[in-house]
Amino acid sequence: MRVVLVHGWGFDATMWGRVRQVLSCEHQTVDLGFFGSPDMHMPTDEPVLAVGHSLGLLWLLTQAELPTGSRVIGINGFARFSQAPDFPQGVAPRVLERMQRGLTRDTGAVLTQFRKNCGNETAQTEDVLPEHSPDIERLSEGLRLLREGDARARIGSVHALLASRDDTIVAPAMTEAGVTPSCIRWEETGGHLLPLTAPALCATFISDILNEARADGHS
Repeated sequence: MRVVLVHGWGFDATMWGRVRQVLSCEHQTVDLGFFGSPDMHMPTDEPVLAVGHSLGLLWLLTQAELPTGSRVIGINGFARFSQAPDFPQGVAPRVLERMQRGLTRDTGAVLTQFRKNCGNETAQTEDVLPEHSPDIERLSEGLRLLREGDARARIGSVHALLASRDDTIVAPAMTEAGVTPSCIRWEETGGHLLPLTAPALCATFISDILNEARADGHS
């Protein structure tokens, strides 16, 4: 069973660099194309352990076609992000709409502010920031998925979720309202960028779920 890593909005596959340095199992990354060319190839000949960070989890639940027998886990992830009448824990749609408008005026400013809100200073992201120019159209599509995407009907598909109680983007109430609470593994600190602030923890989380899958008969 191969591990497939999917990044969130405002980053690219390089954000998994620190996790990949300590992850000993076979793995690959998916790149959603927010910067440079997308690479969304997914193995089709064997089940995978699909790991989505932030928007990456919502993308896996709503956009990806996974081989039979695959497992999905999340890090700082969610099944819905935007507020709705039956989901008051979400982020107000006007926040995403404001970001969407800002992309065409000053893409860099929107990205810089978003990463700051994520805890950019704490995570020290200089070594994992995308090297290519932003793709405004694909970033806009990502914001649209954040605003409209709803995978709560598939929460049973989320095998486990690693979350931080001090996450400034995905509040604990949103996390608990969007997935099965019993699947959540809480950390008190680490913020929204756990793959950057706690790569060893993320690698251990992934390896533990992979070992569970192998114990259940997945090679």
